[in-house]
Amino acid sequence: MNLNQNENELAGAILLCAGRSSRMDGLDKPTLVFDDIPIFIKSLRKFEDSNLFTKIVIAASKENISEIKNLILHYKFSCEVILGGERRQDSVAIAIDYLSQFSVGKVVIHDSARPHFIKSILTKGVELLDNNNGVIPIIPIQDTVKKVDSNEVVETLDRNKLFRSQTPQFFKFNILKKCIGDTSERINYTDESELLEINGHQVACINGNVENQKITTQEDLKFLKNLERSTSFKNGISSDVHKLIDGDKLILGGFEIPFEKCLEGHSDADVVLHAITDSINASGLNDGEYIFANNNIKKENNSVKIKSDGTLAGSIVTMDQTFKNLILMDFSLEEAVALTSYNASKYLNLNNIGVIQKNFLSNFIILDKEFNLKEVYLRGKKLNA
Repeated sequence: MNLNQNENELAGAILLCAGRSSRMDGLDKPTLVFDDIPIFIKSLRKFEDSNLFTKIVIAASKENISEIKNLILHYKFSCEVILGGERRQDSVAIAIDYLSQFSVGKVVIHDSARPHFIKSILTKGVELLDNNNGVIPIIPIQDTVKKVDSNEVVETLDRNKLFRSQTPQFFKFNILKKCIGDTSERINYTDESELLEINGHQVACINGNVENQKITTQEDLKFLKNLERSTSFKNGISSDVHKLIDGDKLILGGFEIPFEKCLEGHSDADVVLHAITDSINASGLNDGEYIFANNNIKKENNSVKIKSDGTLAGSIVTMDQTFKNLILMDFSLEEAVALTSYNASKYLNLNNIGVIQKNFLSNFIILDKEFNLKEVYLRGKKLNA
């Protein structure tokens, strides 16, 4: 939960896992394991990591509720699993009724079969609910769209006014609850934004992402596999050090730079390319001890560290420098904070560091408006300059 939210703005989340997966040839979409992770866990992890939600509830089916509960325990998530209904809208209504006991002011609803939404959309959508009753992500339609009747084209529609809606979708809790109570039993609707439309409420739109395609068929699953293949990456950390001596040029990153000094080495002593190539090697290694950049290093638990003192191999850039570099590269403040602190601590298995929250060790820095370092706190205590 974001500690900046007040009591009346607490947000809840509903993850829908109760669908019948009728077009998946007997496979249950939410619990389908892909890349060693169940598909619904990919979405749930983003919701948990956002720290926006006071309560997350999963609506499961009779067929998968036991497995989902076991997976929640296995991955150590703190959320509730309840039995959903026959239709999507029934599952949402049951989950809304469950959340009513927690004084939730905002609610986010997400289809578990959409694991590739961008996590930052959670913050943006929740914030926009301050001035809107509903907010949904949309993406434009690229193809020409035809209205067809009895296999004959009736008209060509203006695609500039047509968009595909996605989830997660965001709603003021009491507005959605009232719409469900007034309407849900009488009509069928495809998502909750349609329900708000029927009841005369405006729904705002934000940009979605094309990768966030809903997995409905085996073909969609192939799309997911190709997407995972094209976006997968590994992190490698390394360093290289050479002594400056008298010379006439530096070679850095393959570029020759006129200078009165050069780097001493058996080859070109290009510390940039050497560090990059070493990090590429380090990223694919099995756990063990190796020598890179004249350092004895140890790779263990997805990190590469100097064997002698346990520091990260190549960790010569300070936290404030890293943060400033990310801002200069046009990352948002939220993304820069996550990449600099929270994601890094998770990557290094420092699970009790990186979040300012009760029972966490608060290691953090304070920057001025120009992102220059002002203060450093270690385990909640200010360090002397």
